[in-house]
Formats: sequence, structure tokens, C-alpha cells
Amino acid sequence: KSYPYGVPCWVDTIQPDVEAAVAFYSGLFGWECEDQMPPDAGGHYYTAKLHGLEVAAIGGPFAAPKGMWQSYVAVESADDAARRVEKAGGRIVTEPTDAMDAGRYATFADLAGAEFSVWQARRQIGAQLCNEPGTWNFSELNTRDPEQAAQFYGDVLDWEVEDFSMGDSNFTIFKL
Repeated sequence: KSYPYGVPCWVDTIQPDVEAAVAFYSGLFGWECEDQMPPDAGGHYYTAKLHGLEVAAIGGPFAAPKGMWQSYVAVESADDAARRVEKAGGRIVTEPTDAMDAGRYATFADLAGAEFSVWQARRQIGAQLCNEPGTWNFSELNTRDPEQAAQFYGDVLDWEVEDFSMGDSNFTIFKL
């Protein structure tokens, strides 16, 4: 089983104090976390589980800590996604890279500089549980130019947009 192309499939956060972050999120959400990195890797990547199913990850300090949650979108090829990003005018932040035998990832920036990642699944497909209490269920892009974002993400991830109003607020929803 895998996520279809263009569907958000995973979230993680890279923290400067990974142990404190693991303690915080484990206490907040009831997660059980297990370090997946080999001892000689120079960092940690804790997979968080709820009800025995993988829901997210907390890593550090092997990469520049960002202190935010990063969304990953399922793709068939991280390398092809990189070509699509460049063709659409975006920027490669992290070149397509193997994550051991789990999969292949890359991080990109859209035209406004917002970062997102892609995940080419191998052994690890992404979150095994989502849309339930204590799990990830929504990613949001804040941008000053929704039309430009719609064009970019349409070109890169085949997303379409739908306008949505809630009270006095208007939103653009990305969908397949």
C-alpha cells in the first residue's frame, strides 16, 4: 500500500534539542517514540507511534534545526519532482536523497520561498495513522499570492484549487 501521487503523507520536525521535543510531544499526544538512526549517524530521528502505528517523526541535530513541522507529499520519483519544481520556477533546498531503505526525499521552496518536502516511498510509505486525535490531519500554506501558489503546486503536484469561505475569511483549498 502507498499514498497516491500528490497526497500529503508524512510530517516531521527537526529540533535543536530533540530529547526535549520528544518528551514534549510524547506527553502532549501520548506518542511512543523510537530512535531510527544508527548510533554512528551523528543525530537522531525518532519515529512517533500512536496505538502502535507511525504518525510522525522528531529529528535532530543532524540537519539545521527549523523548529517547525515539515509536510511531505507522496511522489513516484523525488528526482522527477525536482525537475518539475525547477521547471515551475521553484528552488531545490535539499537534493533528492536516500533515507536508507525507507525511501527517498527532497525539500523544495516554492516561488514565495515556502518549503515543502516530497517522499518517494520504499519500505516506509508515510503515516500509518492520521486524521485522528493525537495525529496529523492538516497542512496549511500561508502565502500572499494564492494565484501564483495555485499555478506552482498545480504544475509540480497536479493539485487543483477550490475557493472556500468561512465567515469573513476566504481560503484556497488544494485538492487532487
